[in-house]
Amino acid sequence: MFLARFGPPGSYAVSMLVATLVWLPLKLWEGRHGSPLLAIVRAGLFGVVWGTVFPFLLSFVVKPRNPAEAEWTAGWRRTATALRRGQPPADEAERAAVTDNLPAVRRGALIGPAVGIPLFAALIGVALHVGRTASALWFAAVLAAVLVVAVLTGRRERRLRARLASVQGG
Repeated sequence: MFLARFGPPGSYAVSMLVATLVWLPLKLWEGRHGSPLLAIVRAGLFGVVWGTVFPFLLSFVVKPRNPAEAEWTAGWRRTATALRRGQPPADEAERAAVTDNLPAVRRGALIGPAVGIPLFAALIGVALHVGRTASALWFAAVLAAVLVVAVLTGRRERRLRARLASVQGG
């Protein structure tokens, strides 16, 4: 639930960072007779994959434990739908839930690049240094995806906030 407290791409960028840090000691131990820089690149590759897959799978497996979590999850789904459609919900209670979640959406759009740029810039640099061009290209592609999602999310959030203000008479 912690990662869901802010929207994409922030939740995914943070989970990729955490997964990379979890894989790093394992890859360092696995390649203890080789290059530590290569172990960092391998940990980054595993971190990107598991940092993307794990939160996605958790969203299907983890069920709300109490009514407050169930309400929060339903509100978050309403917010995601409103962002995709670009229209606020017609129901006033649903609009309130969407309005409550918009700061988390904005945080996700800001945290994604704030975490993703340093993480992937470092991984790209290390990958190029050890001669892993394909890995560097993969990290660059993931960084580009994080940045694109951040820009799109930010635009959608601003547009939805403006439409909510006009519906609420503000």
